[in-house]
Amino acid sequence: MADSASGVSVTDIPDPGDTAEKDLQRILEGQHVPVNHIAVGLDRIGNFIPKTKKTVYYIVGAVIINDAGQVLMIQEAKYLCYGQWYLPCGRVEREESLVEACKREVEEEAGLTFEPTTLLCVEYGSGYWYRLTFTGRITGGKLKTLDQKDKESLQAEWIDPVHIQNKTLPIRAKDILSLIQLGYKHWEKTASQRHQPCLPLSHRHKHIINRPLIVQKMSDNEIYVLMSSEGGSHFPCGVDFSRTPSALLTAYFILKEAMGKVKLRPRICGLMGIEHGGEPGCKEDGICFTTLVSLDAPDLPVIQNPVYKWMQVKDQTLIHNICFLFEKGKIVPFIDLSVRKT
Repeated sequence: MADSASGVSVTDIPDPGDTAEKDLQRILEGQHVPVNHIAVGLDRIGNFIPKTKKTVYYIVGAVIINDAGQVLMIQEAKYLCYGQWYLPCGRVEREESLVEACKREVEEEAGLTFEPTTLLCVEYGSGYWYRLTFTGRITGGKLKTLDQKDKESLQAEWIDPVHIQNKTLPIRAKDILSLIQLGYKHWEKTASQRHQPCLPLSHRHKHIINRPLIVQKMSDNEIYVLMSSEGGSHFPCGVDFSRTPSALLTAYFILKEAMGKVKLRPRICGLMGIEHGGEPGCKEDGICFTTLVSLDAPDLPVIQNPVYKWMQVKDQTLIHNICFLFEKGKIVPFIDLSVRKT
């Protein structure tokens, strides 16, 4: 059937809902979905350009637990924390991927070759500091000893958790205690009980982008996702501007643009995906975080701006997979340090 005005077959025009569901499925499967338009934040970033180790700091670390239930730790060689213990951890270098950076840090500090299998969590630190903690398996190498000490570390050891719990081991900082706890929770679960493996995708971004998938779950069979038609049908995105105090600000700005005065309290359920370049020759140091954000509202909020709309998810398998992510422990934790309870 052809449209008499345009001569275009109506059946050839893709249904925006079908396209959105396919994009949603791709994100759930850990695939790349392009960012075609940025809805909020560009007018606030000024001249801010993310430059690794200059204006933005990506930190990678690893919680690795062996078959005996011991966690890999390294003894610090740095002057200010000399002799204290910490997880293998360090800054990502320019033109280095997040995964390669983590593998490098483990080998430099612990002497072991490491294969990350999934992100354990992501910590958001006010718009310019992010820590990505991986877990995975050791594939080779030899544990670093005191005879091999260098500027990276003095040595590495597999530490029984009792020495951490009873505080007999001098820890450099308490911030790793919650990460170690997350690591053990993950390690103790079966494969079917864990969250789906999530590793960064290699894709370049000019900005630090938040893509919150804003979801209103009415029931286990009725789910809506906020969409924008500006620049083509897509999930609305925003950019982080330097010193952003909270990861939720992007969701708040999007909701304000869509609904006007916002009295809702969006909640970040967790991380669905990360895209970052970092390969040799890459001159763009941005990153894209795709998070699952729940409104937890009693009714479907009314949209005022015609650019936005609620898309009801029709595919039953997709509905089931989204509901699965709302279950405790089924999605990678995305920790907003500005609101984290101490």
